[in-house]
Amino acid sequence: MSQSEYQTPSKQDWAKPLQDYREVIFQQYGDNIGKKLCDLVTPALILDRRVLTQNIKKMTTAVADANIVLRPHTKVQKSTDLAQIQIEAGAVGVTVSTIWEAAAMFASGVHSVLVANLVVGQSKIDSLALIAKHGELIITVDNLQNIDDIANALKKHGSKVSVLIDLDVGMERCGARSSQEALRLADQVASHPNMLLIGIQAYEGHCMLEPDPDMRVSLANKAMNYAGSVLELIAANHPSAIVLSAGGTGTYNITGKHPAVTELQAGSYVFMDSFHGNLVPGFEISLTVLSTVTARHENRIILDAGRKSVGIDFAPPKIKNSELVASFCAEEHAIFDVNSKDEFAVGDTVELISGYAPTTVNLHDVIFLIEDDKVVNLWPVFPRGPQDKGFLNALQNS
Repeated sequence: MSQSEYQTPSKQDWAKPLQDYREVIFQQYGDNIGKKLCDLVTPALILDRRVLTQNIKKMTTAVADANIVLRPHTKVQKSTDLAQIQIEAGAVGVTVSTIWEAAAMFASGVHSVLVANLVVGQSKIDSLALIAKHGELIITVDNLQNIDDIANALKKHGSKVSVLIDLDVGMERCGARSSQEALRLADQVASHPNMLLIGIQAYEGHCMLEPDPDMRVSLANKAMNYAGSVLELIAANHPSAIVLSAGGTGTYNITGKHPAVTELQAGSYVFMDSFHGNLVPGFEISLTVLSTVTARHENRIILDAGRKSVGIDFAPPKIKNSELVASFCAEEHAIFDVNSKDEFAVGDTVELISGYAPTTVNLHDVIFLIEDDKVVNLWPVFPRGPQDKGFLNALQNS
């Protein structure tokens, strides 16, 4: 299906809820544009535009050198503004986790979206079928009945999707557990005229949790060797299966160089965090949470950004440009033990590097884009779940 065959969103149709929400965000936060970083109300999610640009350029160069394509995972950022920048830099489309994220991306003008998560439940499946009218929607499947359920909804709503067979390569989460199971799923997809089988998804997330670099290389290559063999098996019966979509920031320089891989899903490289920073060199921290020192008692400082502002998955947050790591995070506080010579006074602001960026962004309404320590723009965080009913109500009438 060519891009010209898709319905382009306009201000009068289903894209309007996205635009309405953007207007709300600018009404609430717009007066911060032009402010100095230190004048923002904290906690505040801030993004350094210069560093962001450098990170995007580095990943774009890496995938070009590997002769593959980049489909960045935007669950990390939940920002249509940033997605557009990544596409302008060469990405073929985006990857998302939810139907709601896919709706936001299509409504913003992105024309190719992969939902890397399984879509189960009739309400979500109907939404999938409606959304598929507005762009190239690629879905993943690992269950025969789910394939039939989606196919029935596509037929009902007169839409089509491309399909990747989800393959488990070691995470033991979602995905077919054997090559033969993957082939059965592929045969089922191919039996439905409203589905186009294009390949497999093989996410090797377990490899990113391996701290030893040599072992990480070994595990990732083993996973991709297996995925490549399964793709060959499927392609022997279904020539349209040519895509192997895989990888994350923690394995971009391993998976991205594997000869079987055609598409990289890395996403956290745009922001980075303590977890990813320990895995791969070369990318800088662009995303931080601005926080205020609310108390100091001898060698302990307490900040106003805790678990409800900063993701602490896989690693504790730390203060930027220092070696200080949080000793504890409560809901609204991060606690740091400091040296008596450290000059932290009540009222000072500091930038926190999150433990994990993907579970930091979703805690905020807006990203403050910073350049030269001044706010130059606002990027709304979109959307967080089915409460964004405006998309689906508008879809019904589009």
